[in-house]
Amino acid sequence: MERRARQMGTRRQFLAGAAGLAAGAAWGGWPQAFGKAAALPNPVGYSVISWPRAQFQHALSTISTLGFSGVQLLGWVTKESAGESASALKARLDQLKLQPAALSAWGVNPGPEEDARGVAVMRTDVAYQKALGGRYIQITDGGKPNADYSDAQVRAMGGQMDALGRMAAANGLVLGYHPHFGTYGETRRGLGRVLEATDPHLVKLIVDVAHLTLGGSDPAEVIRTYRERMILMHIKDVRRDVLAQARQNPDLARHARYHFCELLQGGVNYPAVIAAMRQTDYRGWVIVELDGYQVPAGGPDASARENRDAMRKMGFRV
Repeated sequence: MERRARQMGTRRQFLAGAAGLAAGAAWGGWPQAFGKAAALPNPVGYSVISWPRAQFQHALSTISTLGFSGVQLLGWVTKESAGESASALKARLDQLKLQPAALSAWGVNPGPEEDARGVAVMRTDVAYQKALGGRYIQITDGGKPNADYSDAQVRAMGGQMDALGRMAAANGLVLGYHPHFGTYGETRRGLGRVLEATDPHLVKLIVDVAHLTLGGSDPAEVIRTYRERMILMHIKDVRRDVLAQARQNPDLARHARYHFCELLQGGVNYPAVIAAMRQTDYRGWVIVELDGYQVPAGGPDASARENRDAMRKMGFRV
């Protein structure tokens, strides 16, 4: 009986999730859902993660040409930025009128063991972002989504994040924690435990509405709850088939080849997200970060143009 009840509960949850996805099936064609409210004040950037490394310079040019005002860089740029030093890349970004909004770093593992190599990499990333004139450094957690970490393990991970936050602050930067699908911060509970274990003055929050949606969280609720801690937002959309799979069995969804898609084509409730941004008066950076997606025939440039147009429908000034 107990097993049957669990199966029925799982089925009900799946059907409810599928109904929610069906209700949102028209999101891709409803600019009217965002109304005629005033334009959103946020600076808008794009992440180079959508392009292969070999197309780094092309990616920067495309991001600039499409009207984005900033860029998020990946950690490899500090070592492989087409042979450029930080000063040379800064000159290139200045020429393209792109601000180096954020740089992605690495993941901090649960437990008391400090990753000496990771700390050294972070030191390099911090110095590079500082030389570029950027503001934010992004970290993730390296935990497992289904793990039952003790309070001591989570506190130890939080302590490591705090130490990295001090390093960033000493260089005039701000550290932001980015919960990812497939890490401990995948779930709302995991996200809450990590943030509770860190100093809010040292470790801020980078909200990715697609990862939160895929992990079962309500992005609008997260935005409202952590309005004082949020420094940057990532936006992309979640494939509806993968989202339905995640509602039924997250383990299966983690192995999907493609998780995400272009804006307003998937299952993220963007009207609710935009409403939460307006309600909390969030004015920080918004970065389009399309990774883990099926590249269309027109290449990453085509997706970037589609995302730019969707941003305009939502009220962003791009």
